[in-house]
Amino acid sequence: MDSSVAPTPLFPGLQHLVHKPDSPEAYLLGTAAPARQRFAFATELPESHPLYDDTPLPFHDLLFPVEGLRRAALFAARQYFRVPDKRVTAIATAGTEITDVDAWRHTDGPARISLDLTLTPVDVVTGVPRGLTCEADVAIDGRRCGTAGARLAFLSPGVHRAHREAGRLRSERSVTAGADGAERAGSPDPGQVGRRTARHVFVGLPAQGPDDTLVLRVDTAAAAAVLSDGSDEVPAALYLEASRQATLLAAAELHGFLPAHTLLTRWRAAFRGYAEPGLALHCAVRAKGATVRDAAGRPQARLHLSFLQGEREVAQVSATALQDC
Repeated sequence: MDSSVAPTPLFPGLQHLVHKPDSPEAYLLGTAAPARQRFAFATELPESHPLYDDTPLPFHDLLFPVEGLRRAALFAARQYFRVPDKRVTAIATAGTEITDVDAWRHTDGPARISLDLTLTPVDVVTGVPRGLTCEADVAIDGRRCGTAGARLAFLSPGVHRAHREAGRLRSERSVTAGADGAERAGSPDPGQVGRRTARHVFVGLPAQGPDDTLVLRVDTAAAAAVLSDGSDEVPAALYLEASRQATLLAAAELHGFLPAHTLLTRWRAAFRGYAEPGLALHCAVRAKGATVRDAAGRPQARLHLSFLQGEREVAQVSATALQDC
């Protein structure tokens, strides 16, 4: 069963989602049983996109397949797993990894990306899941080159509202360690975070924090202007892009990497609560040991990132940066 997912400014172009059911009944009913189901998602990587192509790096943007996974999973949840529209989607965990660096390099012509997607419902009540585990193999022009995954939860409006209100109160009553220094540090040049234009810079310069950490402010307003999905929440894509930018800055500061040749190759996030757009958000970064080398001999830096509102941690991230030169 082939469905078309509507394009948006953040995710343009025609997108196809093909359900690959294990039984013929799903073709007739247009829904899936509350059991693991497979899908194929495919679209062309954008050319001359104001965000994805706003980079001096010779690689396709890792944001694109992760956003593709999120959109495909949400569409499948409503269309095939009968998750009600009123349920609010929360991301519990997410991650992505580049397994073949060369496949991500820009080519002269258009490139096609596909996701071989497996969705597993969890916490099924009366045939409707309250969550999905999402796993995908990523291929560019038929060449397998990465993975992506997430754990989604579908919350009732009341539960969602209570979580947000409780988190906001905890954040408002606390103070971020090192925040003042981060606010004074200023903003990096776009090239330092792998962008060309200033409006796509979402983090500040790193300031020295406690325990050998670097602390950066995160500009949620600037991110929302570019990444917003129309809700009043901090955009989910902010965490990946802010992590990537913070990783490039920290890899340069801590390991001497050159931002123009640094690629985020691994990202894993666990979300602890909701960040609120009206409150200051900061990212604390520390190195996880010395650099190591990949199979091709290129240096890699491993980093741990914490996103904080006040003293409340809203997300933990592990990231790996590769020096490709």
